[in-house]
Amino acid sequence: MTNYPKGAQALLIAMQTPAPKGYLGIPTLIWGRPGVGKSSFLEALERPDFPVLTLIASIHDPTDFSGLPVFQEGKVQYAVPEWVNLFQEREDGLLLLDELTTAPPAVQAALLRVVLERKVGFHELPQKVRIVAAANPTDFMTGGWDLSPPLRNRFVHIEWDLPTGTYLQALEEGFPEATLPQIDAKIHAELVEQWKLRIAAFLKLSPDLLYTMPDSDPLAFASPRSWEFAAALLAACDYLGLAPTNEKGGDPVSAALVRGCIGQGPTLPFFEFLTNLNLPDPTAVLEGRDKVHLHQLNDSEVYVFFNALNGQLQQAFESEDFYKMAIVYFELVQEVFDDGRRDLIYVALKRISKAGLLLKALSSATKARASKEVLFYINKLFQDEGLKEFIDVFER
Repeated sequence: MTNYPKGAQALLIAMQTPAPKGYLGIPTLIWGRPGVGKSSFLEALERPDFPVLTLIASIHDPTDFSGLPVFQEGKVQYAVPEWVNLFQEREDGLLLLDELTTAPPAVQAALLRVVLERKVGFHELPQKVRIVAAANPTDFMTGGWDLSPPLRNRFVHIEWDLPTGTYLQALEEGFPEATLPQIDAKIHAELVEQWKLRIAAFLKLSPDLLYTMPDSDPLAFASPRSWEFAAALLAACDYLGLAPTNEKGGDPVSAALVRGCIGQGPTLPFFEFLTNLNLPDPTAVLEGRDKVHLHQLNDSEVYVFFNALNGQLQQAFESEDFYKMAIVYFELVQEVFDDGRRDLIYVALKRISKAGLLLKALSSATKARASKEVLFYINKLFQDEGLKEFIDVFER
């Protein structure tokens, strides 16, 4: 991707990331000076089965995005704009909202529902229609309007540029054809849950970073919605081998995407937290291929690790030797109890118990004639006074 403009890789990943509400693509706003190929790059993605429609915000009326109210059969209904039909035929494609900062406040307000809910009036766009907007930075704007905070918070913001070296190489060799990465939706959904745990652990340490003020960053600011976008994008980066881990800081594209969701301020401590997070492989631990010393993990690591164990346990519920995994889990729980850090895993323990851990463990052990061993650990676990108190409080 060395001959792509700056920001292109992040844009393509965002377009292919399954969004929290089930549609494809995180709404993306690319910022770049005039003439650096923002629109042309996106329009070059058009194929017979992938239409690209460009709408310039300043020359459209709010009803072009909210539908025109018409009185029909004694009721006010909203007529669907003609441009919607292009996507109804293909059920795929890209809607490009160009020159977004030239849109007056009334048009911006009409776009709120289009961007986040993919609805034009009461009509839904197909789930595979991606929404991307483009705008010039304020230094390059003549007139125009600042974007309202509610509209800004509906996008991941990506900075776009065409470096001189990239342009010169393109003059000699041409720009490479842009291709959208393929991301498996099922695997992505599993990865999202893991990244949500990391985000939750970070926000437990820094709760003031759940929200930041809109004026704290010229582009993005943190909110529960933008953190959810960040989880989806990190899962996509993880799938593509670009996400930060405790071994490496990740590809710069992952930092650009997270920064485009929550702003620069929260991104720096969040990535520092991720690179310092020491997480054992939950599958290897449950299968006995690896050992973990929980007293060496900090509170955040214990919290994330036990929630990750839950996911692996649920996937193995029907395994013939599941009771062996359950015993490992019970031993780890006891180790945390003995370490005086029960509160870190109470919620995780409640969730996996509610999902059927005890019954599945006993069923598996009974078939293997090892029920006494499993019952020993279960009885020991539920004799813990701290756990009893927690259950009492939880059931009130």
